[in-house]
Amino acid sequence: MDLKLAIFKPMLKLAMERNGHGAALGFELTKIGRGEVEMTFPYKEEVIGNPITGVIHGGVIVSLLDTCCGTAAITMLDRPAITPTMDLRLDYMHPAEPHQPIYVSAKVYRNTSNVLFCRGSAWQDDPENPIAHCVATFMKVETPSISLGNVLRRRFNRLIRGDKAFEREADR
Repeated sequence: MDLKLAIFKPMLKLAMERNGHGAALGFELTKIGRGEVEMTFPYKEEVIGNPITGVIHGGVIVSLLDTCCGTAAITMLDRPAITPTMDLRLDYMHPAEPHQPIYVSAKVYRNTSNVLFCRGSAWQDDPENPIAHCVATFMKVETPSISLGNVLRRRFNRLIRGDKAFEREADR
C-alpha cells in the first residue's frame, strides 16, 4: 500500500467531517479512492426546507454534491493545492424523502493540468433513481502553504488562542 495514500485518507476524512462545513452538515465520508468519493448524509431536522412536508432544503443537496465532487477532485492532486469550484451544474430529479439518509457519490472523469472534471449523484433507496445529479469543474491552485505541518500548526495555534483570535485571522 502507498504510504502517502494511507496517511492521506484518514487526514482527508477527519478534515472533511470534523471541520467547518462538514461538521455543520454532519456528513460521513464512507469511501475515499483516487478520483472517487462517497458520502452519507443523515436526515437532520435543522435543514428542513419545507416544514409541512419535512423535505430537506435543496441547498443542502447542492452543498453535498459540491463537497463530494470537490473532495474527489482533491484526491487527484499530486502536489499541495486547493480545488475551488469553477462551475457546478445540477439537475434535481425529485425531492428527498423525509427521515431518510441521503447517499452521495462523485467521480473525476477527466484530469487536466489545470482543471478537474467531476460527475456526482445523490440518492436515497436506489442509485438508479437519483434525487439529483451534477457535473462540476474544479481549478487546481497550487499553494505551498498547504502541508500537514502547516495545517497542524495553525489548528494548534487556534486552539491555544481561542475563537476570537481565529475570527481575527479569518478576517485578514
